[in-house]
Amino acid sequence: MGQCRSANAEDAQEFSDVERAIETLIKNFHQYSVEGGKETLTPSELRDLVTQQLPHLMPSNCGLEEKIANLGNCNDAKLEFGSFWELIGEAAKSVKQESPVPGS
Repeated sequence: MGQCRSANAEDAQEFSDVERAIETLIKNFHQYSVEGGKETLTPSELRDLVTQQLPHLMPSNCGLEEKIANLGNCNDAKLEFGSFWELIGEAAKSVKQESPVPGS
């Protein structure tokens, strides 16, 4: 299997829309993961990321509040990227084919 690589200014134009979208998700995760380290989000970081970056795709039924409640509010609570990816997948499932995302 080939190696994954990160986009840089030179080859970003070669990437497909989906590849750029994945790169954006990763960059956003790391942008918001400042309190506990770059590999995890705290409950407040997750809430901030979703509120600011996904205001139209995260209805209450996507499990965000439940996910945050399961993390708890202690300083040790962390969400790893894989769990974040699952949450994004749930949001994507909620988007209806016939209802385009605002601004797209």
